[in-house]
Amino acid sequence: MQNNNENGTKRDLNRETILKTAQEIFSKYGYKKTTLDDIANAVRKGKSSLYYYFKSKEDLFQAVIMKEVEILAKELDKVVNRNTDPVDKLRDYILTKLTTFRELANFYNALENDVTAIGFIEDIKQKYEQNEIRIIKRILIEGVRKNEFEIYDFSLAAIGITMAIKGLEMPLSAGVYSSLNLKRSVDIILKIICYGIMKR
Repeated sequence: MQNNNENGTKRDLNRETILKTAQEIFSKYGYKKTTLDDIANAVRKGKSSLYYYFKSKEDLFQAVIMKEVEILAKELDKVVNRNTDPVDKLRDYILTKLTTFRELANFYNALENDVTAIGFIEDIKQKYEQNEIRIIKRILIEGVRKNEFEIYDFSLAAIGITMAIKGLEMPLSAGVYSSLNLKRSVDIILKIICYGIMKR
């Protein structure tokens, strides 16, 4: 019985090593230019051993992206479940989202000109978009309950904030604004979201 557990752990470790290495190589060369041979050589295994864990290069690539998505989801869950003030929670949420995205920016950047890869990433983002809207909505409802926000349409407000964050991902991570201090940028954005731009 213990032998089966050891085999399972070894399999998991091998899979993790392949995923980590694949992420680095995809990040460096992009999806199109990376071959399974490149990854097999980097993990010092035969190409056939990659096929034991993944059906194809696309399958491996998707597994790498899903791993990144899971990392982000875990980080965001931590933020939402913290016992903090709703405004701080919203700030931490945006900051965590953009910080994590900035860390993965090389990866997304390397894939920018690859239509197949980007198409896949977009599909995943759309899938998780609904979850994000739900999380933001939860923070907003909490804010209204604690008398900190005044919101008349939670769904619309949550969609607006989610789309604003999504629109900032690339510019603040890999674009012209990627060198800006993220914390300061998020504070400025949060001020606009919470107070608008009208002179009072």
